[in-house]
Amino acid sequence: MVSADEFRDVMRRWASGVAVITMRGPDGPHGMTVNALLSVSLDPPTLLIVLARNGRTRGILERTGRFTVNILAAGQQPLADRFTKRRQPGDEEFAGLDWHPSPGGAPVLQGVLAALDCLVTEQTPVADHVLLIATVTHTHLPSTEGAPLVYAGRRYHDLPQQ
Repeated sequence: MVSADEFRDVMRRWASGVAVITMRGPDGPHGMTVNALLSVSLDPPTLLIVLARNGRTRGILERTGRFTVNILAAGQQPLADRFTKRRQPGDEEFAGLDWHPSPGGAPVLQGVLAALDCLVTEQTPVADHVLLIATVTHTHLPSTEGAPLVYAGRRYHDLPQQ
């Protein structure tokens, strides 16, 4: 049997993009940094995210069923950190941030590479997490392009813009 530490050490070598999922919660906007995001289908446009089964974000999504994926650009590590467990106690997630509501009502963060408004269609429990399948209902693609923020080896990396 592979231990959690062995598995974690191997997966640290896998690079992934970084996004912040946002939603409207009962107490206002909420967000969480994710790197478990996968395109599933083009017809209909569908994606998958993975969340902790007992986490606050999953609880909010259970009630709302809608979220927006904000794909982070190179240089947006502070934004990624702001929505992780590493944030400082007492920090207000959205205080001082520029954002506008997506068509579904969830925040689209200013300066992101792109955003996807999503409707949850399926939830599948797996171990201590839940796979959420969502249909993409709207996209936000700014007129400027950039390089993505990437996470690997327990660090963020900025890819050069092409």
